[in-house]
Amino acid sequence: MEDKLYVFNYTQNRNKLFANLISIIDGILADGHVRDEEVLYLDTWLLEANQTIRNGVIKSLSARVSQILADGVVTDDERKELKQQLNDIQREILDIPGVDFFSTESDLHLLSGLCKGLISDKSLSEEEIRYLDWWLTQNGALKNNYPGKNLYVLVKDILSDGKITPAESEMLHKALVDFTGCDLESGVVDGLSTKLPVDSDTMVVLEGSTFCLTGVFLAGKRSHVEDMVTKNGGLISGNVTKKINYLVIGTLSSRDWKFSSHGRKIEKAIAYRDDEGVELEIISEEMLFSALP
Repeated sequence: MEDKLYVFNYTQNRNKLFANLISIIDGILADGHVRDEEVLYLDTWLLEANQTIRNGVIKSLSARVSQILADGVVTDDERKELKQQLNDIQREILDIPGVDFFSTESDLHLLSGLCKGLISDKSLSEEEIRYLDWWLTQNGALKNNYPGKNLYVLVKDILSDGKITPAESEMLHKALVDFTGCDLESGVVDGLSTKLPVDSDTMVVLEGSTFCLTGVFLAGKRSHVEDMVTKNGGLISGNVTKKINYLVIGTLSSRDWKFSSHGRKIEKAIAYRDDEGVELEIISEEMLFSALP
């Protein structure tokens, strides 16, 4: 049983990483330039990915990027060569047999990778914002559902008057950080859970409220967090229903299931909250612990 679970998790992780990498490259190349910060981000991401799966494509690209950075200077020739190599890598990945690029889960991984690539230089240019708009417009399933819907509406609103202000670019950048958990200012390349749907202004009431927890918690095992909630007058539900008051998203992401059961709970809660008017709020682990005595 454990061997089967390992194979399943390995396949999921492999598919996620390859979908991420294809779209990270898209995001890096969206403005036509390969910047120093983007090369550094790619180097760090590849080193982390290499710890999860052993694959020749990732290993060889990681070695090349590390070599480029070894002397602390990225030359114009190295940028040109890397740009071509990134395009070649995308084609190689698409030719790998058995990798899923066509499921709903894969679409989410592609979107996540694109957003990571776009913010890998810690800023968003007009070309990158317009590329994200084009990409989301092409994908009807994503732009009509969480999380693509949130980003699509935001991008369309920003572009509605034909100009992009620095404040609008910064607002979208924050939304992409919240969605991907890729907070480069804090040194996190790929490891925090999504904050995109969180009701940030919520006042959390513990006594008599029902909580559903999802994700991996910085505070420890989910059962430990549940015990803390019940000891302070809260109730626990194992599933998202119309009767819960709060869905709590753990701080840490997991390569095994970031867009499986975790994502489905968030999507269900958003549908109840936004489409059916259910008085349900989505909060972060930090918000829950701020309410605990």
